[in-house]
Amino acid sequence: MRQLDFVLMRGGTSKGVFLRASDVPDDREDLAKLLLAVMGSPDRRQIDGLGGADKLTSKAAIMGPPTRADSDVSYLFGQVGITVPQVEFNVNCGNLTAAAAVYAIEEGLVAPREGTTRVRIHNVNTDKIITADVPVANSKPLVAGDLAIDGVPGTGAPIALNFGDAAGAITGQLLPLGAPQSLLSVPELGEIPVSVVDCANLVIFVTAETLGMRGAEAPDEVDGNAALIGRINAIRRAVAHRLGFGEYFDSRPAAATPFCVIVSPPAEYTSFSTGRPVPADSMDIVCRQFAAGSVSRAYAATVTACTGVAARLKGSVLHTVLASSAHDRPKLRIGHPSGTIAVESSISGSADNPKVDKALILRTARRLAEGRTFLLDGTSEP
Repeated sequence: MRQLDFVLMRGGTSKGVFLRASDVPDDREDLAKLLLAVMGSPDRRQIDGLGGADKLTSKAAIMGPPTRADSDVSYLFGQVGITVPQVEFNVNCGNLTAAAAVYAIEEGLVAPREGTTRVRIHNVNTDKIITADVPVANSKPLVAGDLAIDGVPGTGAPIALNFGDAAGAITGQLLPLGAPQSLLSVPELGEIPVSVVDCANLVIFVTAETLGMRGAEAPDEVDGNAALIGRINAIRRAVAHRLGFGEYFDSRPAAATPFCVIVSPPAEYTSFSTGRPVPADSMDIVCRQFAAGSVSRAYAATVTACTGVAARLKGSVLHTVLASSAHDRPKLRIGHPSGTIAVESSISGSADNPKVDKALILRTARRLAEGRTFLLDGTSEP
């Protein structure tokens, strides 16, 4: 029986198994088989592995020394399927990026600096650099702090993540359809207005009205509505085919990209994580994020960064839904199923050629466990 060292880390509202690059196969197919075995997939409960039976906790990070001169550490993310035997390597997890920075310092991949240690993370999935400013004391990343994150109990030390250099992460272009808003032909819906923005991750923004939604639905209301999921996936499929990766999308029953974000004006709803009201005046917009077969219970950090950028693009679907009072504020407050999340963003350049200057969010992260996982014989060797 094979043994494999691991570290279990929480980053923001996600949790993942961290492995050393030197301990796992380079080949992605072999790596996928290994990660499925580590997490206990495919199985709804992931009972025979380390997975948490939720897409926010069925994640892996492969960490290694830098492979680019402008970085300090390399980080490959894997979104491990729960009920399907697939691992997505074509997206990044922004929440685990915060944990990657902490891991890099704790494991000696990055030398700590007292006060704040900046970690330049090369996300291998997107070939982009994300900077993380980690608070450090006595040569160790701080855990205790005052930052509360909706969807995570308690508080922690704030880690500042800047995705400003991550435009074009998936397609190579900030606006892969060429404009902040486009008409998309979807057989199930006709021609609908969408905004497709690629910063940190590829996101389709569409109004709740377009899909016949209120906008502030609880995740189970969407996940239990097969007709609605069909319409959302039809939009995702149409974008994937228009951007040239339709065959890949069609072959993945739980494709992670493109994300679809349904936007609507502020409204009060009940938090998925606490059961308490999330007041309308605590947010500037309501967002529901759909990918990999379901609505996320908390908002992804990369999608948060992308949403902040989309809000600055005049004429985008998101920009038109925002109250005018929110247009000039640097910080955007996003309402998601577990509460709210804020992003500070700015763009420059012309309307025809916008440039992302900043897409900054605050996360917390910490090491939860470390040890060895035991794998059945036949699992891929490095």
